[in-house]
Amino acid sequence: MDLPQAFYFKAGKPAVLLLHTFSGTPNDVRVMGRSLQKRGYTVLGPMFTGHGTVDPQQIFQTGNPAHWWQDTVKAIQQLTADGHNQIAVFGESLGGLFAMKALTQSENVVTGGTIDTPLFPVDTSRVAKRFLEECQSWYQKQRLTTDEIISKMQFLSENINPMLASIGEYTQPIHDELSGLTKPVFIAQGDADELLDRSMGQRLADYLSVSAPVTYRHYPGAPHVMTFSPQGRQLNTDIGDFLETVMPVESRRND
Repeated sequence: MDLPQAFYFKAGKPAVLLLHTFSGTPNDVRVMGRSLQKRGYTVLGPMFTGHGTVDPQQIFQTGNPAHWWQDTVKAIQQLTADGHNQIAVFGESLGGLFAMKALTQSENVVTGGTIDTPLFPVDTSRVAKRFLEECQSWYQKQRLTTDEIISKMQFLSENINPMLASIGEYTQPIHDELSGLTKPVFIAQGDADELLDRSMGQRLADYLSVSAPVTYRHYPGAPHVMTFSPQGRQLNTDIGDFLETVMPVESRRND
């Protein structure tokens, strides 16, 4: 079985870090990574701890928000060690939380943004339901026995809501730290988000625009995981155009 992998697409000096969704993988943002590489950006897409394995239980057994923040820090350190002193960080859903925290914590992170990211308290019941449905389907595809599936699903059912609650608790300090942010931010919101409150993006834009230059885009018909949708191509273009304005790629002769 071929499992998803992190990616590192090398190009020019300005670098972009792309962070994936909860229970997702770097495949969520791989196409965006290639699109930005073609524009001359070096792009790193790490794997959050516990993700991308054969068993979703690993998300809970080895991962948590603190670990995922450390994954983000290590990725920024890797880019910096490789000579990239101007870094943009974008994240989809869960990844957006750490993208925004990176904007407040790292001098080398000069810009970034979110895609359908809850920076405010939200109802996560639909997230939990979707997660359990997808895990059930995944286990069935692996042809596990009925007893094995029941055991694994019981574990996931018991742990998904506490995990989502811990993510919510982790989010509040990030929200508060963003007050007074002055770095440019790009915010994308899917108008057909089927999992979370569709007003999140506009609320975040309003909150940040008091002090920061904010570019807000909403995408009619776009679902929660927008990068996999027909609107993903427009999103890639919009983020690329945004980056060329705030963090342009220098001539290849200077790379």
